[in-house]
Amino acid sequence: MERTETAAAAPGTLGSVLYARPRKGLENEGDWAALVRAVAKGDQAALHALFERTYRLVFTLIMRLRPDRETAEALTLDVFVDLWRRAQTYDPAQGTVLAWVMNLARARAIAAESGQWRQSNELLRGALAELRPEERYEIEAAYFAALTRAEAVAPPDQPLGRVKTLIRSGMHKLCEVIVGKPESNPCAHSALTCAYALWALPSSEVAAAEAHLASCALCERELEILLPIVAMFGAWPADVLRPNGSLPSRLAQRIATLTRRSPVMPAAPQWSEPAWEEVAPGISCKLLAADNDRHLVSMLVRLVPGGSYPAHSHAAVEELHLLNGELWIDERKLFAGDYNRGEPGTGDQRVWSETGCACVLVTSVMDVLR
Repeated sequence: MERTETAAAAPGTLGSVLYARPRKGLENEGDWAALVRAVAKGDQAALHALFERTYRLVFTLIMRLRPDRETAEALTLDVFVDLWRRAQTYDPAQGTVLAWVMNLARARAIAAESGQWRQSNELLRGALAELRPEERYEIEAAYFAALTRAEAVAPPDQPLGRVKTLIRSGMHKLCEVIVGKPESNPCAHSALTCAYALWALPSSEVAAAEAHLASCALCERELEILLPIVAMFGAWPADVLRPNGSLPSRLAQRIATLTRRSPVMPAAPQWSEPAWEEVAPGISCKLLAADNDRHLVSMLVRLVPGGSYPAHSHAAVEELHLLNGELWIDERKLFAGDYNRGEPGTGDQRVWSETGCACVLVTSVMDVLR
């Protein structure tokens, strides 16, 4: 894929902040559009390339709207099947590829029950404050890392038994805060039950865990208590979540069924996601693609708690999908999963986040900052 040097930006614009330092290696929006055109011609490798660039953003948005992992993973696959079927309808004049993909994802998840979701968000965030850092780390790694049940969650220097113990203590603390102190479970397999609830067991242990659950009333009851807690993990306060590592191969199988051909498995990752870069105090960005001809940029933006984005006027359509945290745009408060569209010629006077937040933002580098 071609990478390009960004065009010079006018003083006082968003581009003058994003491109304050000479920048080479930012991927060109034209390369993303070329992938969509290739998909429209039946190129499955191009589909996997787009998947690689965007699937975590799609999954995170859907999880914010439909906070159930299995449902969110299924809907994420549906989004890319939609992309396969509708690639020929993509019109660059209507927006960037990332904006198009994110709007496909929103359309798939729009039936979310926002009120219930926001309550879960508040409950989970409060409960996480009770965890030790190592407990939170192991739960997050077990549930959101790109692992399948066929892979052990323990790193080489961390015994799997200790990982399970940390997961168990952390899960019990979450239960205590959210639903009340869990019932005592003296069974020696309690830690195994907690790991099972998080899909964190290696495949060699799954059958034994399921056999034990079928025969142990204590662990069966514990699992019943844990599963609703795990279902709330769509509210986990992370910028970008990660679905099950089997999604690429599952997508290949879905497309093979549609085309009645052998599945084309994804190649080794070719795309290197940019690093977070602080562009102003309290504001970090990942620039994903730039369209120098239309002065558009697709990026991830992160504000620290209490951070603000400068007042600005929109030079083109601005589209924002909030992935994490809460964000005020003038008098409107956005929650994770919400969408905001700014029309050309309009402006935002005050944009700030009390909690800190992260979003997908597609906008013009010609936006005038005030």
